[in-house]
Amino acid sequence: MDTSNNTFIMVVFAIYLITMLYIGWWGMKKSKDAEGYFVANRKCGTWLSIGTFTGSFISAVAVLGYTGSSFTNGYMTMINVLGCVFSFYLIYFCFLQPIKGRFNNLCTIPELFETMYGSKSMSVVTSVATVALFVATLVSQIKGGSLICADILGLDYKTSLYIISGVFILYTVMGGMFSVVYTDLIQTGILVVGVVVASLFAVKMVGGVPAMNETIAAVNPIAMDPIGTVGGYWGMISTFISFGFGIAATQYYLIRIYSAKDMKTARRMVSGSCAIYTVVGALTVVLGICSKLVVPDAAVADSAIIDLSYHMPLVVRALLLVGIACAIMSTTDTILLAAGTYVGRDLYRMVRPDLTERQSVKSTKICVVIIGLISGILALNPPELIIQLTTFTTGVTASGFFAPLFLGFYWKKTTREGAFTGMLGGIIIAVLWQLFVDSPIPVAGVGVALSFALTIVVSLLGPKSHIVLLPPLKNDL
Repeated sequence: MDTSNNTFIMVVFAIYLITMLYIGWWGMKKSKDAEGYFVANRKCGTWLSIGTFTGSFISAVAVLGYTGSSFTNGYMTMINVLGCVFSFYLIYFCFLQPIKGRFNNLCTIPELFETMYGSKSMSVVTSVATVALFVATLVSQIKGGSLICADILGLDYKTSLYIISGVFILYTVMGGMFSVVYTDLIQTGILVVGVVVASLFAVKMVGGVPAMNETIAAVNPIAMDPIGTVGGYWGMISTFISFGFGIAATQYYLIRIYSAKDMKTARRMVSGSCAIYTVVGALTVVLGICSKLVVPDAAVADSAIIDLSYHMPLVVRALLLVGIACAIMSTTDTILLAAGTYVGRDLYRMVRPDLTERQSVKSTKICVVIIGLISGILALNPPELIIQLTTFTTGVTASGFFAPLFLGFYWKKTTREGAFTGMLGGIIIAVLWQLFVDSPIPVAGVGVALSFALTIVVSLLGPKSHIVLLPPLKNDL
């Protein structure tokens, strides 16, 4: 590749990284107390909220994972995208109003479980299980960021990993949620522009959409049979269940509801993000198919889009690559902050009941650094396909947390014992099913069904002394 072209992209990428660090420093000055550090003082307006929610959703999975999957399987990946879109509807109609209207004084989902069910055990299990899932997700994000950094800077994977990990750990630990929401807004904007412009050039490169479909059908026949490739209608339903319920119960999305300044903003946040994600998700599938036609011999499916970028004009390539980095970093900082908060605030106060808010911020910052470093070490030897880790984590998340949340919000007979049993049973079956069972039945389908059944049966047949506690709904937010 031309040296001057490479230098231009390196400069753009360096400016991007420096900007993220500057916002982290700026956020540190704005985060003067625990409310500021954990939930940005609950004052995020419409655009900030949409930017951070969308940025959290569009991750390494949505860009590298989906392009890698469509590179291999064609339009089947569109079913994954639609499964994610389904999760937006679940969040909007099932979780948004109860969280914002009843529990807006809280900062995390483990706190919500503890308040709703009066159970510290549920808070501990939620925190421990979720942090483990967060670390697995961080590994996939760091892998994606390192691949992009290695390509842009011409470095090896390990050195790129050190750079990417260092940057996102620094700006996250400095400013907390203030840094995260503002960096997410900028990164989401760059990402959307990069994906849209690159898609237009990629489609033109292969002769237009009709020519693209005709050629991919000849080169990779399964690409035009999404339902057959995913395993028939049952496979399609299983994908919707796994991605829909799993993502809807993913806690680093739900805590964004706390940060929105009011209910109207929260609703705009979810609906606006859904629209943006639908467009970007569909375009990543198109980019993956174009990659198959332009660079059919790409060594690694997840990096096919990077190979494709070499065939684009310099400015478009820079936009695309930096946009992909933005997608990865905007999700990584969200997950890292949530994981650090769960350990440094929710778990630590179990052993330090007298923990002050100021101390909780300090302990969270320490945990952010530790968890970031652990995830970086694990990312030195990640799985080949990013989407594999995501499928595992969404399956466990759906199975463990959706039913206790949903039933707690909408079924007044739910008990502490029922919810705890449903949570624990769902997590265990989801992990064991994915590790030891080879079946076309989706783990999320089995896990969610079991979790609902356990929660309902134990609530009906078990002790009735600990019924779910729901604060009054505040409609004036």
